[in-house]
Amino acid sequence: MDAVIYLRVSTKEQAAKDETGEGYSIPAQREACLRHIAERGWNLAGEFTDAGESARTADRPMLKAMLRRVAEGGIGALVVHKIDRLARSMEDHVAIRAALRYAGVQLISVTENIEETASGRLVEGIHALMAEFYSANLAGEIRKGMTQKAKMGGWPTKAPIGYLNVRERIAGKEIAKIVLDPDRAFLVREAFRLYATGEYSLPELQATIHAKGLTSPYAKRPGAPVSMSKLAELLANPFYVGVVQWGALVTRASTRRSSPRACSTGSRRRCGRATSRASGSDATSTT
Repeated sequence: MDAVIYLRVSTKEQAAKDETGEGYSIPAQREACLRHIAERGWNLAGEFTDAGESARTADRPMLKAMLRRVAEGGIGALVVHKIDRLARSMEDHVAIRAALRYAGVQLISVTENIEETASGRLVEGIHALMAEFYSANLAGEIRKGMTQKAKMGGWPTKAPIGYLNVRERIAGKEIAKIVLDPDRAFLVREAFRLYATGEYSLPELQATIHAKGLTSPYAKRPGAPVSMSKLAELLANPFYVGVVQWGALVTRASTRRSSPRACSTGSRRRCGRATSRASGSDATSTT
């Protein structure tokens, strides 16, 4: 019998590790699936790997490629390491299973006992629901942790322009924090200084500060300028004056920020209006 295998991890970093927080990496999943196929004397007819793709959506390139392949016919089994490699949404799991059954393909989990019986389908459904619960619960815990970090005056996501995300090991624990970006911090401070003079429009400020060397850390093209919309967000971001704003939560930053400095008190209202002006003049700008 011809069989295909499907492998998945959620992040690019997990793809290269021997083990991950979700269980097993791509190499470990592949080894287990190939061993399962070999022990049964089946033929490997294809391997489909989504490295760095969330299972909360079925919009994954290699998952769709695998489903197209089994729809062509000639495949007897799809082998996965665990059911949650296929989907972490019950709705997606049901749709994928329907496509497999329509093509006459068995779903084989290396670590779980799945049978085409009433009790087997019940067990499979429980596994699929547990996978969905794990994903939803993890997302909730992450949101809770990010809110708590903001309450403590930390920055819970990607650092604003002028800062860098770093990790430090303190008392045996890895602590995430942000530090000044030595390449951009002084240029962000210069951007605030120039805009506070009232002599620069946003397009003029963008061109001037890019000429001085400020580039976007988000752009795919190295050396690209900070987009007008991102520049407006920067000028209106209260983090630069030591205030963390996270949803409805507003708190003081946990550390003193000597640089970059935001607008002077007399010109903060102008900085605050930057976002609304940019939205009209930079609607198509991207980083």
